[in-house]
Amino acid sequence: MSEWILYLALLSYAIGFIVYPMLIIVIESFRDPLNGSLSLNNYYKFFTDRYYFDCLINSVITALLTVLIATVLGLPLAYILARYKLVGKTIYTALSLLPILLPPYVGVFAFIILFGKMGVINLLLIQNNVIKEPINFLDGLHGVVFVETVHLLPFIVISCSAGLTQIDPSFEEAAEVSGATGLYRFFSVSLPLITPQYVSGAFLVFSYVLGDWLTPLILGQRNYLATIAFINIAYHFVDIERKYMGIIASVLASTVSVIALLLSRYYVERKKYSVLSKGTTAEGRVIHVHGLKKFAAYVYVGIIMVLVLLSPAVITLAAFSRRWVLTPFPEHFTFENIRMLFIELPSYIQNTIVFSSIATLLALPIALGTSYVLARTNLPGKNILDGILASILVIPGIMVGVGYLIGFDYPVPLLDVSLSRVWFIMPLVLCARRLPYLARNVHASFLQLEKSLEEAAQTVGASRLRTFFDISLPLIMRGVFAGIILFFVMAIQEISSTIFLYRPGWETLPIGIYLQWNRGTEFGVPAAAAFVLVIITLILLLILSKLGQRVLGGAFAI
Repeated sequence: MSEWILYLALLSYAIGFIVYPMLIIVIESFRDPLNGSLSLNNYYKFFTDRYYFDCLINSVITALLTVLIATVLGLPLAYILARYKLVGKTIYTALSLLPILLPPYVGVFAFIILFGKMGVINLLLIQNNVIKEPINFLDGLHGVVFVETVHLLPFIVISCSAGLTQIDPSFEEAAEVSGATGLYRFFSVSLPLITPQYVSGAFLVFSYVLGDWLTPLILGQRNYLATIAFINIAYHFVDIERKYMGIIASVLASTVSVIALLLSRYYVERKKYSVLSKGTTAEGRVIHVHGLKKFAAYVYVGIIMVLVLLSPAVITLAAFSRRWVLTPFPEHFTFENIRMLFIELPSYIQNTIVFSSIATLLALPIALGTSYVLARTNLPGKNILDGILASILVIPGIMVGVGYLIGFDYPVPLLDVSLSRVWFIMPLVLCARRLPYLARNVHASFLQLEKSLEEAAQTVGASRLRTFFDISLPLIMRGVFAGIILFFVMAIQEISSTIFLYRPGWETLPIGIYLQWNRGTEFGVPAAAAFVLVIITLILLLILSKLGQRVLGGAFAI
C-alpha cells in the first residue's frame, strides 16, 4: 500500500507540474484569439505566413547543420580520448565537458568579443594590414551554427566516447586480422556498434538548438522558432495575434523535437546492438600511437581545448576591464564591474542561490521516490512516470515557461492569488526543468546497489522506510550528492523558462545578464555577472569531479 501511495503522489506531481502546463499551451495554440473557440485558424495563419514558415525551416536547417558539424568534429575527438594513450588525457576529457556545463550565453558574448565585426580577430587583422574590411564570422546562419556547435560538441563526445570504451577490443582486433584498418575499421565495426550512443547525443544537440532562443537573438538573428516565440510572447503579449503565433512557434519547436526523438528511436531499434563478448576494462581498448599520428592527435585535441577555454578566458578579461571597445585587448583594468554587481545588484546572486537551493530541496525527494519506484518495485505503469519526468528533456524551455505562465495564472484555492504571481513559481519551474539530471543519477545509483543488503535488513524486522534511510540512502549518498551538484549547476544557468515568469525583484544571474545586455549597458557588468556564474559552476564541477561518479552519461541519456 505504501508503494502505491508513493507512486500516486509522484504521478500527481508529474501530471500537475509537467503534463498540465504542456497540455494547457497545446490547447491554447488552437484557441481563436477573437472568440475563444478552438480551431485550426492559428495554424493555418502560421503556415501560410511566409515569415513564420521560414522560421520553422531555418530552425530545422540550423539544428541539422549543428548536428552534422558537431559530428564531424566530435567523433575524432571522442575516438582520440577513448582510444589513444596521451599525456593529460584526463584533463582533456574534463575540459571537453566544460561547454555544456557553462551557460551558453556566456559563450555567445565571448565569441562576439573575439569574432565580431569589430572584435579581437578582425581588429588584429586590420591593424596588421592583412584585411581592409572586417570578416563576417558571426552575422548569419553560419554564426549561429558555429556558436551552437562549440557549445554542444560535448554531447557527441560524451556519448561516443562512452560507447567506444564499452566495445570489446576483440571485435576491432578481429577486423584488423581480416585486413580492416584505420577509417574502414572505424566505419564498418566501431561506429555501427556505438550507434545508440551516437544517436542519443545527436538528438540532444538537435533538440537543444530547436529550443535555444537566446543565442540567435544575441547574434541578431530572429528568424527562428524559439526566438520568434520569445519575442512575440514577451514583447507583444497585448498583440493577441502575435502572441498566438509565438505560442504556436513554441509548440512546433516541441513537436519537431518529439518527432526527431521518435525517428531516432525507430532507427536505433531496427537493429540489435548487443553482442556476446568476453568483456572489457573500464578504460576500454587503448592504442599506443607514435610519430606523426601522435602529433596530429595532440594538435587536434589542442585546437578543441582552445575553443573550449576561449569563453571563460574572454569573460574573465571583460569582467575586469573598463570599456573594452575597438581595441584588440583591454587597455584598463578595474574591479568596478564586480563592485557594482555585489553592491548595486546583489539580488541577482541572492535570487540565483535561493531559487536554485529551494528547487534542489523540492527535487531531491521526488528524485529519490521516483528512483525507488523504478528500481525496487514492480508497479504497473511505473514506466509512464519515468517517461513523463524524462519528457521535459525533449520539451524546449520556452514552452515550459509559457506553459507555467498560462497554466498557473489562476487563483489558488484559499490563497486567492495565482501561482504565476508568487515568487515560488521560479523554484517550481527550475525543479521541473532540471529534475531528470538528478533523478537519472539517483536511479543509476540504486541500480548499482545490491538488493540483498536491503532484503537482509527487512529479514531482521526493519520496515521498508527504515531500510531505505538506514541502509539504501547511506550507500547511494555519494551518487545522490553528485546528482545534487549536477542539478544545481544546471539550475543556476536556466533562463529559457524563467525569463517568462520573473517579476521585478526576482531576477537571477542569467536573467540579469540578459537584461543588462538588452538595456545597452556596457559589457563589463554583464561580463562580471557571467564571471561570477562561471566561478560558481567551476567550483561545483571541481567538487563533482572529486566524487568520482560517472554522472554525465546517465544524466544526459534519453
